[in-house]
Amino acid sequence: MTFASRIVLRWSWALLFVWFGVQQLLHPAQWVAFLPVWIGYFPIPPEMLVQLNGWTEVCVAVLILVGCYTRFSAAFLALHLFGIAITAGGAIGVRDATLAMVGVSLALGEPDEWTLDAKLKDVKIVAPSANTDHSDIH
Repeated sequence: MTFASRIVLRWSWALLFVWFGVQQLLHPAQWVAFLPVWIGYFPIPPEMLVQLNGWTEVCVAVLILVGCYTRFSAAFLALHLFGIAITAGGAIGVRDATLAMVGVSLALGEPDEWTLDAKLKDVKIVAPSANTDHSDIH
């Protein structure tokens, strides 16, 4: 995979979650119908669960956009999307499972050069040596 294709893949996948997350925050009532039936047993209103999901998707997607904890964040959103795929089933489930595989690909690959992960990996932390000579301290 080329440098540009990795960036396009990471950014487009993250922007997908930003868009859906923002829509859930702005219009939670429109998303309640997508919740599984068993969510009705939770002591939290469905609109609040939708908004919590929206915040989660936006925050984790922003981590992917800037490349911070990219592999962990991609794995998290991939598992989340696999859960949606299983719940939705049918053609929508197949589509979402396929999109989740993009997250698996991002989680398994090395972060590209435009991520904070890659930048911080290059930072060398110098630890004090175990053999310290304090003879110059009076």
